Amino acid sequence: MRQGPRPETTECAPHEQVSQNSSAEIHALFKQKAFALPFVERCRSGISVPGAEALVLPRPHACGPREAFMIGREFAHVHPAYDGSSHMMLPLAAVEELIAKGWGEQHPMASAGYIPANAIMAFAPRDEAEVDVMIKILTTSWGFARGKLANPAPTQIHD
Repeated sequence: MRQGPRPETTECAPHEQVSQNSSAEIHALFKQKAFALPFVERCRSGISVPGAEALVLPRPHACGPREAFMIGREFAHVHPAYDGSSHMMLPLAAVEELIAKGWGEQHPMASAGYIPANAIMAFAPRDEAEVDVMIKILTTSWGFARGKLANPAPTQIHD
């Protein structure tokens, strides 16, 4: 569980975190670890605010389902330091857990049905321990985009 109250976020696009933002040092540490994931290319985001940096997989490694990507092969992006949060695509079961444990929220455009329901904002880490949690969350998105995780759906078993 994430400690403390939820940070304030905007309710529309651009979807940004406006309180409990990372310090410059914590933001830099998170980005250092995020962009160290294997096969990840660091690019300008194709869908976010100016200054957002995308995590993109090379074509041979982008084997996940369509809903694992925001645009092209971009599966996540990190907002600039003034915000510090990230948007990413997660399997639906992970979205539920993320929200239940207070680590993020569904993107407002997803809530409105304009983009896939598994598009989320993960809140900016506030300290080194939270950087580690955020890297675990991001690693789930990375595995999903690589085709290493399923997007679980309810199963109906009929007699």
